[in-house]
Amino acid sequence: MGIDSVRNLMLCLLLLASPTESSLIPFPESVGPEILVERIKRVSRDEVHFSLKVTNRSDRPVFLLGIDRKSEPSLHPVHLEQWQPKDGWKSSNCMDMPPPHVIKLDPGEAITKEFWLQLPMSVVCRNPITRLEGKFRFRVEYFESEKQARAYVEKLFSRRWKDARAAVAVSEPFEIPPPASP
Repeated sequence: MGIDSVRNLMLCLLLLASPTESSLIPFPESVGPEILVERIKRVSRDEVHFSLKVTNRSDRPVFLLGIDRKSEPSLHPVHLEQWQPKDGWKSSNCMDMPPPHVIKLDPGEAITKEFWLQLPMSVVCRNPITRLEGKFRFRVEYFESEKQARAYVEKLFSRRWKDARAAVAVSEPFEIPPPASP
């Protein structure tokens, strides 16, 4: 059985196992992008800066949502999830407009994204992060083609939002360092 057949079988099994789960389809880490949190800097009790590096570890291009500036593409959205002892990983699910572009990331290519979080959050969120304490991780949605990415955005902001499907890559969990003592 070829690698594409195995991956398609895994995808079908995942979809059958959780038909009512979210629109995210977790693939094995070796198939798509790797998210590495390169830097975590606490600026104050209520502000943290991050540097993320997203590298395509697969043998084929992957497509990410974002803003494709010629000088420096920018991933968007990048989801920050917080571990909740009772509920597991919870994304802040902030409301935002869909990005205007799809970014192609060839095998071995990487994009670095500077990301910061300041409380209280300046956007409307379903599960807002209220304390910068505990375990966190980043999540990025990705696609096998530009066509899939554009179809996802189209469905996500329509009445067919439940039909939107994306593969996901997540970073290793990390802790934000405590604030410095005054």
